[in-house]
Amino acid sequence: MKIKSYLRAAEEKLADDQVLRAPSSYRSVWQLHFYAGLFVAPFLLLLAITGSLYLFDREFENWWDRDFAKVQIEGKPMSLAMQESAVKAIDPASEVKRVVLPFAKDDTAKWLLQGMDGRKHEVFLNPYTLQVTAIRNPEDAPMAFIRRIHGTLLGGEIGSHIVELVACWTLVMLVTGLWMWWPKNWRVKGVLVPRTGAGGRRMWRDLHAVPSALVSVFVILLVLTGLPWSAFWGVQLAKLGEYAPFVAPTPNFAAHAPAAHADHKTSSVQKMPPAHNHMDHMQHMDATSDPAKAKVPWVILNSPLPMGGEPLVGIAKVEPHLAMLDRAQFGEGVRIFYPDGPGGTFMINYIPDQAEGQRTIHVDPANGNMIDDIGWAQYSAGGRAIEWGTMLHIGRQYGWVNQLANLLVCLALIGAVISALVHYWKRRPKGELAAPKVHKDARMPQGLKWGLIAMAIVFPLVGASMVPILAYRFLKNRRAVQPA
Repeated sequence: MKIKSYLRAAEEKLADDQVLRAPSSYRSVWQLHFYAGLFVAPFLLLLAITGSLYLFDREFENWWDRDFAKVQIEGKPMSLAMQESAVKAIDPASEVKRVVLPFAKDDTAKWLLQGMDGRKHEVFLNPYTLQVTAIRNPEDAPMAFIRRIHGTLLGGEIGSHIVELVACWTLVMLVTGLWMWWPKNWRVKGVLVPRTGAGGRRMWRDLHAVPSALVSVFVILLVLTGLPWSAFWGVQLAKLGEYAPFVAPTPNFAAHAPAAHADHKTSSVQKMPPAHNHMDHMQHMDATSDPAKAKVPWVILNSPLPMGGEPLVGIAKVEPHLAMLDRAQFGEGVRIFYPDGPGGTFMINYIPDQAEGQRTIHVDPANGNMIDDIGWAQYSAGGRAIEWGTMLHIGRQYGWVNQLANLLVCLALIGAVISALVHYWKRRPKGELAAPKVHKDARMPQGLKWGLIAMAIVFPLVGASMVPILAYRFLKNRRAVQPA
């Protein structure tokens, strides 16, 4: 046993010597990868865990709310107007803000009320008997807590920016990691299969590098499909859509809808200024704009809202428009949002599991006429790609196969982060940071350097965060060459 331990220590010492003699370009990449990993690892671990849980949000909520969210099917559901009356009777002073129609026939309808004090209550209503089965604060649900962690780290807008920064630096970490992993001589062990029998640091290194490399493409896909919802980059992408037709989410994205898209509008309806858009409305309704919670397509999130008239005629005039939704093909997933103040509209938001079935219909609350109808046919190529990516990201586009595939990627990512931390801890001399040392004249490989510059431009938060790193390195090297 002692001999085996001695041989393993000798192998690790030899490996350390080989790393120390590695080309300066390799050590430059390793240093950047090391510091990026120290920053990203704890956050990435949290995002991967919460993301794994959110993949099964519907299944979890059905189990968690089983005592009051499931009902007996008794004929046909009551009309939405009758359901609305039953909900309003609970607190006549409250305002109805939204209703989520049942996803399955034995589900309750979920009505959102907002009281005079601004507090919100979610009412679970049996659509067959109009019986209220439960009332709760929607933010008290366990999955709502998971969503807040995943989207904002419980830090509000600042947390959203941190999540975006972590996501972008994850791309940097993956690119640098792949560069270091790429073998000169391809072999199975150590490249495609971890050398678990080697034990020690070599085993932990392989448990980090091999799974990371194998799932890197899928991790990059998950990061990129989540970025359109980010606090900074996603908003800038939406603004770019005002000038680039390929990226433009929908034809109504600009302040004034083109004539081809305005053929169904009434003469009394006008577009509101861009300052008042779907994002403003959704933040007022749900206090978040992440895809997990808002349930509003990204393609309309930043587009201007149409203007409705007064007085409010109630939801009875809205219900007939539900027949326009292709629920027979794409399934359920309907939310109806009430007008947000004077000039607002009823918004029917249909988000089935498959992005191709999405549809958003605005209804004039004054007369029940349809004002706007935005569906897959109106999305641009970029808008379609983003919506497809969003549903893929949350594990919905391809059903349970999508869920399990995303789960495997998340689990591989969790394992890779943990193994990296273990490897680092075993390699680190006690009391030292043990960052890779790089000679002051060391340079990044040209191809990788230009790739990182491109990433800094495409993802401005990466570029901004690189500035202090480069400044520190410049000052450190300058001091190193000064005479004593």
